[in-house]
Amino acid sequence: MGNASNQVSEVAELTGQQLDALDRLWGRLRKVRAFSFNASNGPGSQTNWRGHGRGEVSVEFFGAHILFAEQALFTDADGHKIELQNRYRWTRCVDHIRLEHLRREEPVLLFGLAPVTEHGFRHVQPHLCGKDTYTAELILHSDEIELIWHIHGPRKNERLHYHYW
Repeated sequence: MGNASNQVSEVAELTGQQLDALDRLWGRLRKVRAFSFNASNGPGSQTNWRGHGRGEVSVEFFGAHILFAEQALFTDADGHKIELQNRYRWTRCVDHIRLEHLRREEPVLLFGLAPVTEHGFRHVQPHLCGKDTYTAELILHSDEIELIWHIHGPRKNERLHYHYW
């Protein structure tokens, strides 16, 4: 009997920790105003998506949604400079935070990010785009949000490492 009550107590504590982690992440997302990222590719990748970028984020709030409008200057591995723009929608759900890419205002679900530790989040399930699989991890630091994407497919082996502050 003692073991069952201890297990119930641990589940309740874990749920509380998960909710606290979600609350902290949601609060930090609302404060984001800038970002940087590094793109790299690994063995077998047939893309040239390598380089770094830095930019600003305009943030809007709509109920359970936070919209990010990102503008950045990306410098590829050959030194070429490219202006980039992306729109993302973060949505607060009961047990995770969903991230969608807004392409032509149509949302494309990337992944839900659920807490796995007090400051760490992981994709709920991978995002499939054609033959490519997207996964992600997020670390909530005291002064920034670190988001790491991995993209694997027949022609891709890429890593996108974002820092939001």
